[in-house]
Amino acid sequence: FLYKILQDNDLDAANEFYVACKTNDEVMKQQYHDYYFQYTLYDLKNHVYSILGEVEQLTMKAQSYDLETHPRVPVIVAHNDLVRHTFTMTQKLLDAME
Repeated sequence: FLYKILQDNDLDAANEFYVACKTNDEVMKQQYHDYYFQYTLYDLKNHVYSILGEVEQLTMKAQSYDLETHPRVPVIVAHNDLVRHTFTMTQKLLDAME
């Protein structure tokens, strides 16, 4: 997420961060992560929220199908429930980071 943020906003910083990653410069990488933490957190939270919304829509769509013609719907819904649970836990962890 950080590299994408840097690419979109500061190409020089993105290039420096890339070099730090490729050369295993842990000090430089940590400096970037510390400095841009709030931006990374914001984008990561938005990603998690969008996945949760998408899973909800897909679950409602799957539940609208006739089980006679779509017998795998319960498997799909169970998978979506697992994804929802995982991302909800992630959301709580991210919310606690503010």
